[in-house]
Amino acid sequence: MALLQRHGARTLRQGCRWYTPPSRRTWSKQHHRIRMPRPMVDRFDLSRVQPQKEWWRERRIAPATFFGFPDVTKAGLRGGSMYVEQMDAVTLAVLTDKCVQEDVWDPEVWMKFCWRAQQLSSRTQEPDLCYIFRAFARADWFDQNLLTTYLGRLHRRLPMFQLPDVTVLLEAFANPRFRQGEYLQRSLTHMALLLQHRDDASVEDLAKTSMALRDLLPQPEELAVEVRAGLQLLAEALLLRELSDLSPTQAIHVMHSMASWGLVNSEHAQSSNAPADLCWTLARELKGKIREAGRASAEDLAALAMAMNLGAVRHEEVWQELAKNLELEMHRLSGSGVATAVYAASRFGHRNVKFYENALRRLGEEAPKMSPLDCARAAGGFLRPGIVAEKALKGALGDQILHLGFGAFDTEALSLMLDALSRARAGVWGVEAMAGSVLEEIHSRLSDFAAEELASISRSLGYLQPEVSEVLREILDRTAQAVQEEGVSPRCLAMLCQGIALQPPSALPDASERLEALLPQVHEALKAKPTAVSAAQIFWSLSRCSCPARDEVLQAADECLAARAVDLSADLLVNLAESMAAVGRTGWQPSRKLVARVSSLLDMKRYDLRPGKLWRAAVAFQSLEVPEEYVPQLEPRDRPDPKTRQKDAPE
Repeated sequence: MALLQRHGARTLRQGCRWYTPPSRRTWSKQHHRIRMPRPMVDRFDLSRVQPQKEWWRERRIAPATFFGFPDVTKAGLRGGSMYVEQMDAVTLAVLTDKCVQEDVWDPEVWMKFCWRAQQLSSRTQEPDLCYIFRAFARADWFDQNLLTTYLGRLHRRLPMFQLPDVTVLLEAFANPRFRQGEYLQRSLTHMALLLQHRDDASVEDLAKTSMALRDLLPQPEELAVEVRAGLQLLAEALLLRELSDLSPTQAIHVMHSMASWGLVNSEHAQSSNAPADLCWTLARELKGKIREAGRASAEDLAALAMAMNLGAVRHEEVWQELAKNLELEMHRLSGSGVATAVYAASRFGHRNVKFYENALRRLGEEAPKMSPLDCARAAGGFLRPGIVAEKALKGALGDQILHLGFGAFDTEALSLMLDALSRARAGVWGVEAMAGSVLEEIHSRLSDFAAEELASISRSLGYLQPEVSEVLREILDRTAQAVQEEGVSPRCLAMLCQGIALQPPSALPDASERLEALLPQVHEALKAKPTAVSAAQIFWSLSRCSCPARDEVLQAADECLAARAVDLSADLLVNLAESMAAVGRTGWQPSRKLVARVSSLLDMKRYDLRPGKLWRAAVAFQSLEVPEEYVPQLEPRDRPDPKTRQKDAPE
């Protein structure tokens, strides 16, 4: 008591410590992600199971608002009003585009945006008008009132659009549900007027416009003509700019756009050769930059491979660099990208085993995501070289084709699939059974195919040679009818003639009469300056025609080949020499000019041939009884081994 009286109760309370209190300054208790749960209290720690739900714990690195409004990407998590009624056109354009980029597809959010967009439509001008319309098109938010309102507003403001505004509008028209033929045609007309009468567009704007037109495929013929004319104007404008300012990605997509619309290596009449010149210039600019493009996006490499294939841009150095980078980036490609890359590589003649093995390995991972068209392209890529054909059909590719079923294939995929099967080597496992199933599906939907697809099917049947002659005759009759009704390119006529000529006399005894019926159209096609490959196919096909009227057509093909034979590869020149011999056996002799031209080109390109093949051209020239100066002089490498001569002999 004396101590208590002397020092007081406060001193006693400070001097006694009955327990050790837990520290609150340790790091484990301050950090909400690391702290240890207390027994019987923290039974369920939500922050560990679903940390994204506790957004209020995160450090505010960025504000909770965007453009002064609550962040729309967090609307479903935070709740509350988005204050849509206070947004102006600029804010609405930015927020809708942000939702598309951030993958925000909440119907409540888009319903409010749609309501506000219609309120602001009469006060919205370019470029906000175009960006809002494109955002709804990319989100695929279809509202009839919104579409009608904005199409009317776009029509009203279209004369004030600049080229970047037209580009954004064309990007919106990539969605078929937002695309109206009349408004698309007006947009293309306005774009053409801007390109013809103004020269202030930057190279980036021109490239973006070309890329936007690529996504409009396919179109009816009346609109396709407008698109091709616009692309030609864009190509002419791009050739006047500094193309080195384009990024590799932009250059690749410009090439892909020009080639996809058939403006490069085309047999259609064109006002200028600017698209082909542009593609070759861009290909040379891409040399040494493909690695950079592959690191940015592996899919761009597949697009470049397809562009070089469609446009026949045979730049060997660029292709070797592209093939090497495709092999390195194969593990990043999607299933569609793998199918595109393999298909283009096989068409280009690339036969690297490691390339196809890497592609097949990646295809095994991505096969469940592949569409029917992707499966058809992959089949065309793996079956053509024959390196991994059976492994592909027995593996993931064959499983995905069986899973989809040929009933899910559209007409383009079916014709491409049959073409792939027709190019496989004899005896490859599963090819005959699969070709029979594809042909059965084609026969049941014969009226749905376009003339170009039917021509491809006819050529494929020339290699496959089906046993049922009734089906073959029906397909050839339908193809001839479609060719007469629609009017096709010389390439399609060449495929049809080749398909007829390849059939044996036992399966198609009236081949000569069928070719005779096509002679007027073939003659007109030869006047349109076809490619050398098409002219060579027509020239060989007419060896099966015995009517006197073919001589005039053969003369036209002879003149065309004499002028364009330089475009043929060494292998095709050997085939042309054999075609000349086949025609010569029917009583018609090729001109001395063509013989001299082919002989000269064979002498220049002889080392592009594999050993033991040039002798076939020498035998063909000898059968024509031409002077010795035109017969290729054979070197030791050109003479075949007697053991393999029978195997390599021409059919």
